[in-house]
Amino acid sequence: MPMRKHRATFMMKLEFKPFYERNLPHFQKNDVYYFITMRLSGSLPLEVILQLQKEQRERLNEISELSDKSYVEKRQLVDEQHRRYFGKFDKLLDNPKSGPTWLILPAIAKLVKHSIHFYDDKKYELLCYTIMSNHVHLVFRILQEDYPLHQILKFLKGYSGKKANEILRRNGEFWQHESYDRIVRDGKECERIITYILNNPVKIGLVEKWQDYEYSYVNEKYYL
Repeated sequence: MPMRKHRATFMMKLEFKPFYERNLPHFQKNDVYYFITMRLSGSLPLEVILQLQKEQRERLNEISELSDKSYVEKRQLVDEQHRRYFGKFDKLLDNPKSGPTWLILPAIAKLVKHSIHFYDDKKYELLCYTIMSNHVHLVFRILQEDYPLHQILKFLKGYSGKKANEILRRNGEFWQHESYDRIVRDGKECERIITYILNNPVKIGLVEKWQDYEYSYVNEKYYL
């Protein structure tokens, strides 16, 4: 199922400046594609998060001190490390031993699904998503400059979180405040990410084929 690369334009620049929300780096560019992961509040124990962050800081410091590597080589190592860092988080989310799993409830999953599609062609162009028990992966492209990434996520989390709490008859944070976001640098990476997202429920044995999972979606413009 190859990506239709001729239908999408991807930007591949290193000259972006990160801004930080709590401990995760977030990048804002327009007319680029974002890989987003939102997780439920309390879905991972604090001590686990702090340990992963400690390991990440140590590894990034090691890379920065490499004297035999060029700037480009260091950037590649940093990029690979960020992927490994995310992979550890995602593996823990895929096999939850604690924390809420509200997204497994059909009423909540359908609410989040509706919320994601509601902003499609309004604030962003939606490429794909998968809703798991305690987190959501999605890829989209921002359509207008006056809709910054953090504002879009605020809208998306705010509406779905409020409605989900009403269904659950609870108060408090529904979504974790911070989200993981990554700029998709080119068509090859986008194809890899979409494949990864769609196969998330297959990987943990929920379905045999991603097409059988009710809470996955892919825009046919980009993926056959």
